[in-house]
Amino acid sequence: MKKAILLLAFLLVAVSLCACQQPPSDTGDFECEFDSESMTAAITAYNGSDEDVVIPSSFGKYTVTSIDRGAFSEKYEIVSVTLPDTLVSIGTSAFELCVSLKTVELPEGLKTIGNTAFASCRGLKEITIPKTVDSIGICVFTGCTSLESIEVDGANASFSSDRYGALLDKDQKTLIQFPLGSDRKSYTMPDTVKTIASYAFEKSKNLETVEFSPALEKIESYAFQSSSIKEAVFGSSLTEIGAFCFNESKLNSLDLGKSVKTLGDSAFSWCTTLGNFTIPASLESIGTSAFYMCTSISEYKVDAENKSFSSDENGVLFNKDKTYLIYYPTASTLEEYTIPDGVASISARAFSPTLSLKKVTVPDSVESIGELAFAQCSNLADVNYLGTPPTTIAENAFEK
Repeated sequence: MKKAILLLAFLLVAVSLCACQQPPSDTGDFECEFDSESMTAAITAYNGSDEDVVIPSSFGKYTVTSIDRGAFSEKYEIVSVTLPDTLVSIGTSAFELCVSLKTVELPEGLKTIGNTAFASCRGLKEITIPKTVDSIGICVFTGCTSLESIEVDGANASFSSDRYGALLDKDQKTLIQFPLGSDRKSYTMPDTVKTIASYAFEKSKNLETVEFSPALEKIESYAFQSSSIKEAVFGSSLTEIGAFCFNESKLNSLDLGKSVKTLGDSAFSWCTTLGNFTIPASLESIGTSAFYMCTSISEYKVDAENKSFSSDENGVLFNKDKTYLIYYPTASTLEEYTIPDGVASISARAFSPTLSLKKVTVPDSVESIGELAFAQCSNLADVNYLGTPPTTIAENAFEK
């Protein structure tokens, strides 16, 4: 009898515990995933239309600790978000493209902010990173064009901010994000910075001049894309400029310094105001379309000590032994140009778009003409082949 009573009592307790751990059936406008072992909840989606959203700290017995990937992305109507003090992580793209979001306070206790978590929140003006955050993904504030300041709690062990409101790692060796909405026209980065992260200055519309760190070694891809920077002067430490780094920027003056080795694909493409500059002796690699649509360059100058590149008396850029024609200066006023004998290949977009050129003479040594090599050369009427035409001519090489 006693055994039966004890068994019944045990079953009642077990049923009671199971009932307590059952996820709540009503979570309002929020969709959630529940973990019955840790008794935590993750917000996976928001289906409401409120301008001011308050995320609760719990649903029943379950504590809200995370916001998952894309949970609030593209919720254009949200103006403010109140996050619970229980929050530990904000996932990838959690608030991406919340274009009206102006106010969000990150709670003490938050540890992780995922990739692109607040990307393109164009209304966001300021943000404070609490001391507990130890992980910030890539491009978290990319496209936040109203962001005037990123402040980091001084007690944070992983990140810091400088006096201009830029976000850096703790020892200030990596510049992660410049506040794109800053009204500053000039910026002096800490002299400890070795790396400028991808997209760090992308679409910064007011910033015109940057005093780069003398310790700078690498500028990652897209770092200054579509920015208003007008001048770039690099010191003796920079070795790498990433792909699309200054693409579509307003750059008009460039000093590559004395140590740069690599220019990535389209590194300076569409810099239509970029004038003449000198390729230093250190440069070893130029990516595809690195200077495409740089329509203000009238000559390419190459340091005589450079072992990889050279130029001729007309400012045309070649590899060192002049077997590969890389770029013709599109702002050149020459109406006729004879490609030197010995050139075997003409690069993709090499002459595009040169408006003054009316006649080009191609020697018998040329074996291939690349994609769009003479595209948009609208006045080019005469292509004179000496000997037999090249065996390989891209179908769109002369596309108008």
